[in-house]
Amino acid sequence: MGKDKKIKYYIISGLSLHDDNRGTAALGYGSFSFLKKFYKAETEKLTPLDLIVYKKPWKYKFKNGQKELVNVGKNKVLLQHLYVWILDYWIYQHFPFLSRLTIVHRILKTVSFVAAINGGDGFSDIYNSKTFKSRLFHTNLAMKESIPLIILPQTLGPFKDKTNLNTAEKILKYASKVHVRDRKFESELIRMGINFELTKDLSYYMEPEKYNIDIKPNAVGLNVSGLCFSNKFRDLSGYFDYYPQLIKCIIQHFQSKNIPIYLLSHSYNYKNPENSSDDMQASKDIYINLIDKTNVYLIDKDLTSPQTKYVISQFIFFIGTRMHANFAAIFTNTPVFGLAYSYKYEGAFDYMGLKGHYTSILNIEEKDISSIISQIIEKYLEAIMLKKQIKY
Repeated sequence: MGKDKKIKYYIISGLSLHDDNRGTAALGYGSFSFLKKFYKAETEKLTPLDLIVYKKPWKYKFKNGQKELVNVGKNKVLLQHLYVWILDYWIYQHFPFLSRLTIVHRILKTVSFVAAINGGDGFSDIYNSKTFKSRLFHTNLAMKESIPLIILPQTLGPFKDKTNLNTAEKILKYASKVHVRDRKFESELIRMGINFELTKDLSYYMEPEKYNIDIKPNAVGLNVSGLCFSNKFRDLSGYFDYYPQLIKCIIQHFQSKNIPIYLLSHSYNYKNPENSSDDMQASKDIYINLIDKTNVYLIDKDLTSPQTKYVISQFIFFIGTRMHANFAAIFTNTPVFGLAYSYKYEGAFDYMGLKGHYTSILNIEEKDISSIISQIIEKYLEAIMLKKQIKY
């Protein structure tokens, strides 16, 4: 890869550094460091490219593209955004005899390889088929143009739809390298005859960015998922009837022990919250409706992914629903307990030696809440005994 003098770029498919979901953004930040570590020879003379199809040709920024200087730990990466008008892309897709004349074709001829993130868990139809297919834009372009494809570390599968599984198999067989962050899909990969490499999640490689915030000593962090709180998210709608009550009980338990607890959001739009899945809105709703707010603190800040990872590292113990909120704790050696809302937790936690540090919250009933609280307390006490910092 990267030997042709005309090749200038590589594409990170699914790169979204400003995504509302700090987990998705963390994958983007981490991918730069991951590629530098494992694919240094392939990337050191190339510029990362963000290729975007747009509909409004009169906007000036779309004409010349944009360059963005990204802070990646102690280094800076220059990211090139290039925009292709939808008409050009449509011609490229539907008229093979004209495709070579399109801008999108000329750009792709300068691309050395595509590295696919797929949202970390989007190479699957657990959310729905539309979400799975929506993450394959650059992957499909790579296959059409015979550009090498790297599947970056992620959870693969599961697939409910046979057609989606067949699409996935075709992509995985095409890929020049497949990385996974857990073994959940291992039997399928073996069946397909695909070699893979087990590596840490991309967010592991994202360095925390220090943020000036006052966290009280011996505090517990709690990530509330707007997805679960609203109980209205796509194919997961209706699975979390008792999640709000569980969160309230967790808060009340730590209040009863006089332990500070902080509500930290991980997927949210600070200026324009999306009520159906916004963590910040869910945390605010919980906080506002608490009759007793003693020792409960709402982190009402618009934090980047690296800053969020730093804040999580300041807690003595962390309870997370969002997968990458938990990863931020794990990768900063912060004791953690995961409230698992999907298949991906089991593989990731078990691979990292954290079996028993999570529990499923899918379809829990009111009678299950006390058991979950007990599991949390058990892991919390283990963490405290290890650190010998406070008396419970």
